[in-house]
Amino acid sequence: MKIPPKGFTHGGKFHADDVFSTALLQLVRPDIQITRGFEVPEGFDGIVYDIGGGMFDHHGPDRAERPNGVPYAAFGLLWKALGAPLVGANQARLMDENFIQPLDLNDNTGEKDSLADVIGAFNPRWDESRDADECFFEAVAFAKVILQKRIEEARAVNRADELVLKAYAGMRDGIVVLPCYAPW
Repeated sequence: MKIPPKGFTHGGKFHADDVFSTALLQLVRPDIQITRGFEVPEGFDGIVYDIGGGMFDHHGPDRAERPNGVPYAAFGLLWKALGAPLVGANQARLMDENFIQPLDLNDNTGEKDSLADVIGAFNPRWDESRDADECFFEAVAFAKVILQKRIEEARAVNRADELVLKAYAGMRDGIVVLPCYAPW
């Protein structure tokens, strides 16, 4: 999927869903310019997520659910489109199950999630004069580090799998010798 140079998401209070969605888009397309608002501008030429009723909005009555019943939020919908090219199909599935689904569940149902709570703490307090967009992009920078580390971790597991499979193919007398430690 080709990501356009512009993106649009909702304004106001932000959540882990739109923050991690933005972080993912920035990792895939570092030059993307994200705008926040309460209505998608007419004729907007870019990717719209978590607002607007498009393919990356989960607020409609017919929102998509995973086979296990966990409803998709914008982050999960974007990961579904972008995850496999980043980390391979198996690791994309595992990241969805272990990292993304809890955030999607939190956004859709209010299910407690510590990471979502941390991201939510970046919102300005009721009596602060900080700009919500400034706080949002501060949260995105934080989330981007976490997401990048998770992606790097998934890629490392892929490399370990390759190393172990190669060693397995060279097995002698039922003994597999690894040239180094590999998480597998």
